[in-house]
This record gives sequence, structure tokens and C-alpha cells, in this order.
Amino acid sequence: MWRTLILVGLFGCINQAARAVNPPPEGGGTLTCREIVETCDSGCSTPFCLHGCTNQGTTEAAPQHQALLDCGQSAGCTDQACMETNCPTQIETCMGPMEPATDDPPPPEEADAPPAEAPPPG
Repeated sequence: MWRTLILVGLFGCINQAARAVNPPPEGGGTLTCREIVETCDSGCSTPFCLHGCTNQGTTEAAPQHQALLDCGQSAGCTDQACMETNCPTQIETCMGPMEPATDDPPPPEEADAPPAEAPPPG
């Protein structure tokens, strides 16, 4: 009986320690998921720091950020290219749709269109 109590107590302490090291997303903050990535994540160099950023998000943003981190961790990502390849849905959910670069050439249908004819001289 006492062994059971010790094991229950031990597992309870381990569970509390795990929550202290990697707390679940609370969403008590004020940042959007994009803002978490741009302001907090950008200054992190460890997974512990990244997970701590999650709590700076709103109730909507915190789980989005956590899903992004979970995906990257599951894929073993350590850079942006890996995240873009393996977690595009989570990135879009967190960051919003990717905006096209302004230097991109126009789409082919616009580039191949004949120039507008000048009106006849009048």
C-alpha cells in the first residue's frame, strides 16, 4: 500500500515538474500567433524558450503556436526550410497566407497579353 502511495506521489511530482519545464498553452497573453513568432520566437535559441513564448499568445493564438512547435519537433526541424516543407498548414494557420514577393514577374497570362492599341490619331 505504501509503495503505491510513493509511486503516485512520485508520478505526481514528475508530472508537476514536466508542466513547470514545458507548461501547457494557457493563452493568457495578448499576442497573435504571428506576433509570437515575430517578437518572441525570433529571440529564442532553445526549444524551452520557444515553448515559453506560447504563453504570450491569446486563447486562439497559443494553441496555434503550440501546434506549429509540435509539428516542427515531430519533423525534427531546425530551420525554416524544414518547417516550410513539413508544416505548411500550421505555418499558414499561425502566420496567415504567404504574400507573393513584390519582385516576382507578372503571371504568364499578363506577361503574354498583347499591348493595348493606341487610339487612332484624331
